[in-house]
Amino acid sequence: INGNTLLGHKVNIDLFDDSCTKSIAEGVAMKLAENPPSVVIGHSCSGATIISAPIYAKHKILQITPASTNPKVTEMGISTLFRMIGRDDLQGKMAAQRISERHAGQRVGVLFFPSEYSEGLTQTAIAALEQRGITPVARVQASPSASSYAKEIAALMQQNVEVLYLVGGGLDCGIFLRQARQMEATFAVISSDTLVSGVFLQTAGQAAEGVPFTFPPEATQLPTAASAIETIRAMGQEPVGYTLLAYAATQVWIEGVMRAKSFDAEQIAAAVRSEPVLTILGEVTFDGKGDIRTAYPAFAWHSWKDGKRAPLD
Repeated sequence: INGNTLLGHKVNIDLFDDSCTKSIAEGVAMKLAENPPSVVIGHSCSGATIISAPIYAKHKILQITPASTNPKVTEMGISTLFRMIGRDDLQGKMAAQRISERHAGQRVGVLFFPSEYSEGLTQTAIAALEQRGITPVARVQASPSASSYAKEIAALMQQNVEVLYLVGGGLDCGIFLRQARQMEATFAVISSDTLVSGVFLQTAGQAAEGVPFTFPPEATQLPTAASAIETIRAMGQEPVGYTLLAYAATQVWIEGVMRAKSFDAEQIAAAVRSEPVLTILGEVTFDGKGDIRTAYPAFAWHSWKDGKRAPLD
């Protein structure tokens, strides 16, 4: 933004951490509502977004989440809420398709950690598997932030699970997967977008190598993202995880303000929906619910290779 101003007003950024916890997220939202900002770029975790969104809507605050994939986010009917990422109902179907095609005839297990994100995605994946005639032989709910998952791993091994759909936060999934390999569990693992986290990579170590997971197509390869990536790296950071999605979310807000010539949330929302918005992700549009639409698929398959994220297939 030229001169760090927009419509003659200086743009200030305040940072908040909700620790991916609904109670903290609710507190953050209530604090922000006391002195409403023009936009909230967040939250990240679906549960945090779902509990905070009604508060922002009540106080006429525009909200754009770069990372929340639970369908409930945009099914709440909030006109001033948008997301820059696809929905879990698609991720679940993609997982079921990969399992049915790449692991036909194998015994399937599902392990998830309780959260709005994990439970919703797990239900979608199981339903999609059953539509393909596949019934998981094991459905395991694990406790988050546990130091050991030996009991859950042993149960999956006793059920002779050959391919596991793993759904949870990056830290928990990393610990689980590392311990599974230490226990010489041989089941293949397929997972979802949270495995993009550097925390997962650090926690899982070598066990992270080659695990397929769904995430939006690699934005760092898009020509439209080159300038932003160069700027981010010049600041001493890497555009990892959801960084570029958050950058694009900010671009959407700026364009909406410029079109509406206003900081009013409803006017910005209407302006954003009126025609495509050019971002580092390319041209994006939003449907009536606030879900993003792009010229390319919402999700693609990725894995970690030698510590770097690489596209699959």
